Amino acid sequence: MKFNRIAIIAILAILTVVLAGSASAFDLGFLTGGDSEPQNVTVGGIDFSIPAGFTENEEYKMENEQSNASAVDYTMSAAGFEDDTKEKAIYILVGDYDEYNVTNEIIEYVLGDMDYEKKTINGHNGYLVQESSSSSSSLMAVEEPVYMFVYEQNGDLVFIGATDESYFSDVIIE
Repeated sequence: MKFNRIAIIAILAILTVVLAGSASAFDLGFLTGGDSEPQNVTVGGIDFSIPAGFTENEEYKMENEQSNASAVDYTMSAAGFEDDTKEKAIYILVGDYDEYNVTNEIIEYVLGDMDYEKKTINGHNGYLVQESSSSSSSLMAVEEPVYMFVYEQNGDLVFIGATDESYFSDVIIE
């Protein structure tokens, strides 16, 4: 499923930020029946808007799950959404690294050799990444493009993965 690729890339990104922060100081099945109206959701204390036609799977929702890696405590919250066809997906992950604030420098380090474009979406400066089988720095083989927008908000890492780049302007609230 396309959602699996997005979730795996998000988890790899969040774990890499943990390692970068310490250095500097799933087979998911979704319910059917998309909502006919856009939904407002809060993930990790940040508000987002999910386009009509997507349904959240509560089974894979993370709320303030705490962990520790390389002496850095962090909290992750996440939510995933798919349409009825299971061909369109949106995944949101917010990572809070306690006393460590995520910066653009950390995000650029995490993105490493990936091809990214600095972009502003609804007033949020971040990094747009397109992963595909032809990407020179692809984290994993993908048959169709997966888009990611990564940015910092209030010192937290915000990761949004989607099967279509156009979803970001709907999901991210100004």
